[in-house]
Amino acid sequence: MFNREYIMTPGPTPVPERIIKAITSKEALLPAYGKIYGEDLELVKKLVDADGKAIIIGGGATVGLEATLASLIDFKDKVLALSAGFFGDALYKMVKYYSNNVYVLRAEAGKTVSVSEIKKFLNEHPDTKFVTLTHCETTTGALFNLEEISEVVREISDAKIIVDCVSTVGAVPISLRKGHADAVVFGVQKVLNMPPGLAVIVLGNNALEVLETRQCESYYLNLKMWLNFWEERGYLPSTPPVNLLHGLKEAINIIFEEGLENVFKRHKKVSEVIRAYLKELGLRLVIENDNIASPTITAFYLPKGVSDKLFIEHLWSKFRVFLAKTYGDLEGKAIRIGHMGSSATMDYVYITLIAITSTLKNLNLVPSLRHIPVEYFTF
Repeated sequence: MFNREYIMTPGPTPVPERIIKAITSKEALLPAYGKIYGEDLELVKKLVDADGKAIIIGGGATVGLEATLASLIDFKDKVLALSAGFFGDALYKMVKYYSNNVYVLRAEAGKTVSVSEIKKFLNEHPDTKFVTLTHCETTTGALFNLEEISEVVREISDAKIIVDCVSTVGAVPISLRKGHADAVVFGVQKVLNMPPGLAVIVLGNNALEVLETRQCESYYLNLKMWLNFWEERGYLPSTPPVNLLHGLKEAINIIFEEGLENVFKRHKKVSEVIRAYLKELGLRLVIENDNIASPTITAFYLPKGVSDKLFIEHLWSKFRVFLAKTYGDLEGKAIRIGHMGSSATMDYVYITLIAITSTLKNLNLVPSLRHIPVEYFTF
């Protein structure tokens, strides 16, 4: 029996001791938040290479997405929503609350919407005002290429790009300065290894121009109001979770201490190892194309007749390794390994892969495992 727990889900992720100490420190329990809030704003902008403005709101990433859509999109604006699965569809449904002129391009499970499809749509709809997408579809592990998408959008239209980056910020290069997006939204319970409770929105200059012309019909979700309160009064319209603001500073500093490029490489390496090993086990990956495989999540199909519930419970009871089921069209057919932040390390990965192998054997699904080169597990 293992006496250590290995949480390998797509979030919430394990919270490192440094972050726990920051959240529970005496300073974090004080009501004053002006200094730490201002410091966090600069850190999150640095994380996504932005020269615009940031807003941090109490609530999950869904609150941030709602606030961004409510603040930027007019009811008559034409919006193209890109979806690669369950969470992409959820964002599409959310957009429909704020525009009555929404179109969707869907990819089948295991794929992303192609650039050619996007190009065709924009050529046929040059009046498109916004393009929305979920950067990483966490039900499948499919990763949209923001650089390619943004190039096509900028070439054909003036549409602004709104991206749900919940499962990618801190693990995948994202740059607002380079035009990859005009607005990005993320939570803190994924790669940043924080407890849930903060929504982070970063707006580039193009999005800020739109914000100035919009009349948002909301109070809490009104990003213009949040910016005005902070810039004109030095406080916020609603008290944020002050302790989490202290944790956020520590979380981002941990990333910068390692070096952002090093963090990107670590996640990519971990993803490559997991994908290679699962293939050697004879398991079929949901994302077969390496070019669109997320470095933070890997989903694989279970052998026929195997229950996802049974497989996950066996991993947990025997090895204290916790994986996640998936949703939408893949529910019951596949399970997911989350490898992000503090769980994107070789010790976590090594134990996880041994546990999966042993579980397959224990369930009489003996894998045809060939030799795995030791260099797979070294940097």
